[in-house]
Amino acid sequence: MQHKARLLLAAVAVTASAGLALGAAAPLATASGSYVVDGSGDATNDWGDEGTLSTGKHSRSNATRLWQTVLYADGAKWKDAGGDLHTFTASDIDGIFGWKTRSATKYWQKEEGLEDIDGIVGKETFGQADGYLYGPYSDGEVTYTGVAYEVSFKRLDGEYYVKVGSKWKVAAYNWRS
Repeated sequence: MQHKARLLLAAVAVTASAGLALGAAAPLATASGSYVVDGSGDATNDWGDEGTLSTGKHSRSNATRLWQTVLYADGAKWKDAGGDLHTFTASDIDGIFGWKTRSATKYWQKEEGLEDIDGIVGKETFGQADGYLYGPYSDGEVTYTGVAYEVSFKRLDGEYYVKVGSKWKVAAYNWRS
């Protein structure tokens, strides 16, 4: 069911995004270092070879912020101590891979039918997500067609960027605010 909705959204996104700029032109932050979410070649196979994100690995990073944006786009849910489910919201995107992100990642993995439902974002999880990426378009925009929302990233010079406030920041595995 979710896959059909994604395909429909993707078709609309491809049609609608031809020639559109990504909102207000926000300056890109300068990248220093090379340990970033890689973006080269076709967007639909960008993330399957990425590093690991978890509560213990790269837990404070813009790579985590990129993953949290995927959780938000897909309307992933996190479970509280009482067992109640809550939707992962834009305000949950903070670049910190804490218990909410881990719980929402487990939900996402289960919804996607993945073998490992462990709350860790590794090659299988990243690889499943990159199947919903489209682009890059002429301005470097790459869209992720989620179940709930379509979100955008930038991909320039082989590196992914994620929106932090009004600025684009490199999606690095080490902390960069």
